[in-house]
Amino acid sequence: MSNLQIQSRRVRRFFQFLLIATPCCVAYFWLTVRTQADIFSDSGLIQFSFDIANYTQLPLSMTTRMLALAVSLLMACIPFYALSVLIRLFRNYEENNIFSLQNTDYYRKLGYSLFFWVGGSLLYGALMSVILSFNNPPGERVLSISFVGLDVLTIILGLLVLIISWVMKEGQNIADENKQTI
Repeated sequence: MSNLQIQSRRVRRFFQFLLIATPCCVAYFWLTVRTQADIFSDSGLIQFSFDIANYTQLPLSMTTRMLALAVSLLMACIPFYALSVLIRLFRNYEENNIFSLQNTDYYRKLGYSLFFWVGGSLLYGALMSVILSFNNPPGERVLSISFVGLDVLTIILGLLVLIISWVMKEGQNIADENKQTI
């Protein structure tokens, strides 16, 4: 087995681990945040993109936690999709199937998943601000929509991945034409 195949297997297994661990960590976070069992926030392992204290000073109710968990898991569907594509891509690399149209399709899907991430994060931030501030008294409820510099970088990265997939597809088409030439 070549070094590429060995490393591809390791990376694929890591992505499979993330696919399983991520929903568990999201659920644990929302069930324990701002409680004594909150080891993620207290230890600094998780840096939330926004501070819950900016939206409410009240303790989070179980309804608020469940709504936040549902929205977070819905948002996590985007990286779940990207992870599943990466798992299939590295499985192909593991089988020494490197230059194929299927892999170019996987790269295209990864590029689109980056665009979905930006759109999803806009919606996620807005929904979380409403959910977290819903129990506040009238006049103190918040609807926050933000587009940050990292979102622009993610869009640029998505464009780059799409261009790479297009170049790979063109290269594959040229290679196929050369195989058919006598």
